[in-house]
Amino acid sequence: MKYTFTFLAILAGLLSHAQTDAGGHPVLHSIPMGEDTIGDCRLLANYYPLHNNVDDRTTSVYISDTPGIREMEKAATNLPADFFVLVRDNQIIKLILVNNYPDKYILVSTPGEDKPKFYQKRVKGDIAENRAIELVRSRLDSSATIVDGKLLFNGRHYSIMSNQDIKAAVIGLIKKEHFDSAPPSGTRLLTKAEIHERVLQETKEGGKLDFFTQIKGHEMDGIQVKPGLLDTRIDMALYSWGRACYEAGVADVDEAHAIFTEFKGRPLNIREREYIKLGFEKGLEK
Repeated sequence: MKYTFTFLAILAGLLSHAQTDAGGHPVLHSIPMGEDTIGDCRLLANYYPLHNNVDDRTTSVYISDTPGIREMEKAATNLPADFFVLVRDNQIIKLILVNNYPDKYILVSTPGEDKPKFYQKRVKGDIAENRAIELVRSRLDSSATIVDGKLLFNGRHYSIMSNQDIKAAVIGLIKKEHFDSAPPSGTRLLTKAEIHERVLQETKEGGKLDFFTQIKGHEMDGIQVKPGLLDTRIDMALYSWGRACYEAGVADVDEAHAIFTEFKGRPLNIREREYIKLGFEKGLEK
């Protein structure tokens, strides 16, 4: 139960994919992975990546700016990988975390209630499929492969818990415990359209995401970003805006580009596209 604190803290931040604790500090960043329908409910799948979590100083699971292969391997198997949100009419019913280490269980929490409930998890395997895929794609180990449901990484073999089996276990638990017929908690989940509109409004002059008004007339002034790196104020404003989009829960870089295009009322130029992408991916913080 070593890492269950990370799940308990996301209640304060489920309106975006950059979850925060009660003090406003990021806990774990997550990526939406699709959804399924269960009766009149939706089950939203999410993945906690290693990238942008263990190498991010602001998260609760920070290891270092450049974790080594052994550190990444340990984090990949020890940290929770998958969580689900059961919603009806965009109101949260249950928060469901799949835990694999040191004990296998499914943790279910209801917003507004103090204590979560633990359920035995019957999915066999050493590592979640999404994690295994991320490790292979990370290129930390050039010989890493996935063959016949097993991951070879850093000279070790790990059996993989498939996304299908994980989802089946969660849906099975939902139906067995009748979570799909439980009343909504009253905690509302923002839709993609609502996040889009909120970011658009906050980007306008005076908004929380207005990084541009204050540099008018000085856009091309040079500033030191960090030792050895100089850039312009407009580039850093675009970077900060892209970073803010990530924190606000914008789904991906393409959506961030679409919002800024709507804000500008024209197609984006190369500089705008590149620096927004760099900010969204925290490129200068690595």
